[in-house]
Amino acid sequence: MVLKRETGNHAPGRQFVDKDEWEQEPPRRGRRLFFGLVVLATIAAVVAMVLSPLLWPQRPSLHVSPTTLTFTDGTGTGVMPQAVAIQNQGRGRLDWEVSSDAPWLLLEPSTGSIEQDLQVVTVTPDILALSEGTHFATCMIVASGAHNSPQLVSVQVHLTALPEARAIRDLLGDHVEVYYGVQPPYVSGPLGVPIELVRNENAVDVTWDELVVFLQEDPTDESPYIEDLRMCGVFAEQLHNNAEAAGIRAAWVSIDIRGSNVGHALNAFFTSDKGLVFVDCTGEDPSAVASPEIDVAGCDHDKVAYIKPGSEYGLISLDRAASPAYEFYITYSHAWDDFLANLEEYNRLAAEYNELVSGRSLIAGSAEARRAQHLYRELEEWRVTIEMQQEILGPCRWKPLGIVERVRIYW
Repeated sequence: MVLKRETGNHAPGRQFVDKDEWEQEPPRRGRRLFFGLVVLATIAAVVAMVLSPLLWPQRPSLHVSPTTLTFTDGTGTGVMPQAVAIQNQGRGRLDWEVSSDAPWLLLEPSTGSIEQDLQVVTVTPDILALSEGTHFATCMIVASGAHNSPQLVSVQVHLTALPEARAIRDLLGDHVEVYYGVQPPYVSGPLGVPIELVRNENAVDVTWDELVVFLQEDPTDESPYIEDLRMCGVFAEQLHNNAEAAGIRAAWVSIDIRGSNVGHALNAFFTSDKGLVFVDCTGEDPSAVASPEIDVAGCDHDKVAYIKPGSEYGLISLDRAASPAYEFYITYSHAWDDFLANLEEYNRLAAEYNELVSGRSLIAGSAEARRAQHLYRELEEWRVTIEMQQEILGPCRWKPLGIVERVRIYW
């Protein structure tokens, strides 16, 4: 008996499959369970994403920007402060503090507390405490109990200033402006002729002794000072151009005097052994000498100038200026005060002695004779002291021009 495959029409609801095409169908219940688990997992993930911030503990989160600061100073005139922003990107109060591993890095403020706003820390390198080159530092911001704490900010400071620029900053601080290759915006007198500096690119810095020799031979100070016609700016212009022509680097300098609408001009040199030196070669001006009894014609008008913002502008004759430091000027001024006080005492004793002996014959051994002898010996002692002081101080004392407020230097 042979079993044959039926073909053609079949009764409704019955289906016959070729034995060669039979496949095993997966159970439908397992498939439905699989898709159900996928849907549940997806829903759970979405719910977790939505509810998780509400379920987490409320904590602040520290955020700092920027994380790198770079300062560059190529002139010695200083750098602008830069800012770092501290933010709380979490919840609750964020108490922070910042510190640096470099003592020359100034941070203000160093602590703070925020909830949602931001706070700014200003970062300022003290370049006067640094040498030329590149310096590195790190700031650390710490917020106890906060996410992302601590945060670090790296700092680089590049200093490429010329030596005289750094020396100027050391001496004058923030009260100075330094310019290179710029003509000063000043005129020489009422006719409006501009100051014109002639620079020599081959000029070099010289020693103090070499500068003194040049100043002694230079004729700039021999010209008379003429009000409203030939004043300090012209003398400074001439000395600058003469020095540059002689191969010596020079600067033209202007200063502002407190309470005066009229400034003053002079020169600056950067010596290789004594550093920055200010020089005032303004010619003969009787009003510039402190004592009216002094013969102005006998004064050397080549003078070393002493500048310190907030202090008086001082002058010492070139042949008496042993140092360009402002402290030397203070010592020199005190020595002059002592000399004048001694001179006053000498004159008082001399007047007493002259009154005692003038037109009179004193009896030997009398009280008046003994007093006269004592005064004479005392006057001799004072005379020796005064002559030694005068030899050290020189014949001329120059009047201070006033209190220096600001300095502008044009190299």
